[in-house]
Amino acid sequence: MTVFKLILFFVSLNVFCVAQKNACENIYDTPDTLAQYKNGKKDMHVYFQEKIIPILGDCIKQKLDVVHSMKIKFIIDLKGKVTSVEILEPVLSEYCKTKLIAEFIQMQGWKPGIAGNQKVCSVFIYPVSGIRWQ
Repeated sequence: MTVFKLILFFVSLNVFCVAQKNACENIYDTPDTLAQYKNGKKDMHVYFQEKIIPILGDCIKQKLDVVHSMKIKFIIDLKGKVTSVEILEPVLSEYCKTKLIAEFIQMQGWKPGIAGNQKVCSVFIYPVSGIRWQ
């Protein structure tokens, strides 16, 4: 039984150390190279058109929010995963904010920021203006 507890302890310690290594201890506001979604602005625009505009359209249909511009703050980790999203502008209803953040958190294809020739956790601010509704 003691051997089993000892093995369990070392396995737990190993998992804890690996988890800590992948966590964001420091988040860079201005890394040497910014995080990037896929191949850049064009891909971000396509994503916004395909995934975000329909959510905003749903908010309009429900007469909750009409959005003409946005400012979104992403935290991108070392592996290019979105770990946090904050909608800085505009102030939205909880319904719309929750739906948008849930979609943004699922974004895949980010390249992490670089500082000192190493991948780092970093902030990426995405301003969107001139959203037109027909």
